[in-house]
Amino acid sequence: MAHILLVDDDPILRETFGALMRRLGHTLHWAGSIEQGRLTLARERLDVVLLDIDLGPGAPRPAATVEAFAAQHVPVLLVSALVRGHRLREAVMAGAAGYVSKASEPAELLSRRRQVARGEPVVSRELAEIMCSPAPPDLSGQELRALQLYAQGLPLKVVARRLSISQHTAKEYLDRVRAKYA
Repeated sequence: MAHILLVDDDPILRETFGALMRRLGHTLHWAGSIEQGRLTLARERLDVVLLDIDLGPGAPRPAATVEAFAAQHVPVLLVSALVRGHRLREAVMAGAAGYVSKASEPAELLSRRRQVARGEPVVSRELAEIMCSPAPPDLSGQELRALQLYAQGLPLKVVARRLSISQHTAKEYLDRVRAKYA
């Protein structure tokens, strides 16, 4: 019997996943779930945590949640439909064992869950693409606005006027953007 914590804010997914497990003949004990930002956890050991990356506003960063479970030696499998590369990358770097898209076939999720519970990492094509793609640079608000205007084809003079700054300052912003993307 597997002790699973499903951390997902979608009640339909929680019910559907439980029904799927029963239909496929898997006996699982739900060790807990998250509803409306509150974690309900049974006082039992956990074999694996299935963590949705996007739990809505006010939820802790996925990386922080992964770190908390990793400190307890509980493996975490990231499961999400809406993935922002930096959040996924941070969660994997924090110790998540892998990622499965909610668009995957149910059999893949079940297989990956068992794999993670055995202590084996899960590397999928989606995860490899996100981990190998460069992280976007951290631009200041003014750098981003200057880039957006300049990328629209506006001359430097117009960019400066729209931002209410000198042409020299607009050029400095764009030079910083180029350096950050290099």
